[in-house]
Amino acid sequence: MIKLHEVKSTLTIAVPLIAAFLSQKMMQFIDTMMMGWIGPSALAAGALGTSIFITTLVFGLGTLSSVGVFVARGRGAKDDDEIRKSLLHGIWLALFLSVPSVIVIWLAPYLLIRAENKEVLDNAILLLHGLSIGLPGYLLFLIFREFVSAFSLTRVVMITTIIALPLNFVLNYLLIYGKWGLPKLGVAGIGYAGAVAMWFQFFVIMTYTLNNTELKKYLKFNLFHFNFSQFRDMLFIGLPSGTLFVLESAMFLSAAIIMSFFGVEALASYQIAMQCAIFAYSIPFALGIVSGMQVSHIMGSKEYSRLKMIIVQNFLLGLMVSVTVAFLFILFPTFFIKLFLSGRSEHQATIQLAASFLFIAAFFQCFDTIQAIANGVLRGLKDTLFPMLMSVACYWLLGISTCYYFAFHTALGGKGVWYGIIVGIGSLAIILWFRLFRQIKSYI
Repeated sequence: MIKLHEVKSTLTIAVPLIAAFLSQKMMQFIDTMMMGWIGPSALAAGALGTSIFITTLVFGLGTLSSVGVFVARGRGAKDDDEIRKSLLHGIWLALFLSVPSVIVIWLAPYLLIRAENKEVLDNAILLLHGLSIGLPGYLLFLIFREFVSAFSLTRVVMITTIIALPLNFVLNYLLIYGKWGLPKLGVAGIGYAGAVAMWFQFFVIMTYTLNNTELKKYLKFNLFHFNFSQFRDMLFIGLPSGTLFVLESAMFLSAAIIMSFFGVEALASYQIAMQCAIFAYSIPFALGIVSGMQVSHIMGSKEYSRLKMIIVQNFLLGLMVSVTVAFLFILFPTFFIKLFLSGRSEHQATIQLAASFLFIAAFFQCFDTIQAIANGVLRGLKDTLFPMLMSVACYWLLGISTCYYFAFHTALGGKGVWYGIIVGIGSLAIILWFRLFRQIKSYI
């Protein structure tokens, strides 16, 4: 039976995180909207460039999520030394991941993009080179986000990302159009503005941690007291989660590449619909993060009687949101699309195609919610290898192959890409659902 105080406790942690994720996605939304102001060619470049950046970023996000698991378990067991060591090695993990991540972002456009329109390719490269400067700062921000969230101090995460919103918007405007004596950079300006916003978020949350009475004691460590065994354990839990996250994003990247064969209008429409879907996904994704931390705390404190109730409660909350969002996408597609493109006659084909894509995207929201929360719970149980292996099978053997088949071997065309995405995410959601309840049998 679900208890009201447990729901309240979950929402106390989740709502600020949800607001933070929504603010983060709002930054991407603002970027996409301002690309739309430049034109469909800039939107197409954003679809390719953003897909590459997000694919790289979520690998780091998933891998670093292990820090929250270790900190939450240490807190549940009331082990301050474990918490301190987890934070220390989390910082090392963020720095370690920064090097290959930046290299990938710089080189990926030259290796992956084969766009017919050279302007799209050049703009995507400029966007990524700007964003890459901010990536190390954002990975460090993620470490401290996991750390403070494990202490249920998620309000600071929300405030930090909300403050970064107007900063990102103003910098975008100044650098895109060359205002206040700054150079007119176009799409590249969006990348540099994003980099500044990412480092800003890290410095704000770091400053908060240094001045918080409860948290600052865990920063009293020697950065060079490195323990390979602790680092390896964190990496062992985190890498499968990072791989699972990146496989999902890589599926969307591959879908964008497949969509590029249908022209700039199809790719711009895909970008609009995908941005709407990603924005909506922020809520179940945040619930997945909270679920992982709650389960980790339960395992550390051995309060197993709360386990089933927390899981069922979080699934119900997530599904309520995803069903509501699906109805909004179906009933009011034009409202969302016109946030990105004006209703001018030259954009009508893109608007109509985006509306058809958004209708299909509405249906995978529920599946995505199930897999996000199930993955979070399994991460809290330190079960990350199986979900990673299943993501390979579902996202690539089923998802991408189905995208390709529907797009090029049926009359569906670009719509077939979306049906393939549904197949990939839906199959993983079902498998992880059964895995989850098999794993918790011995605790309930």
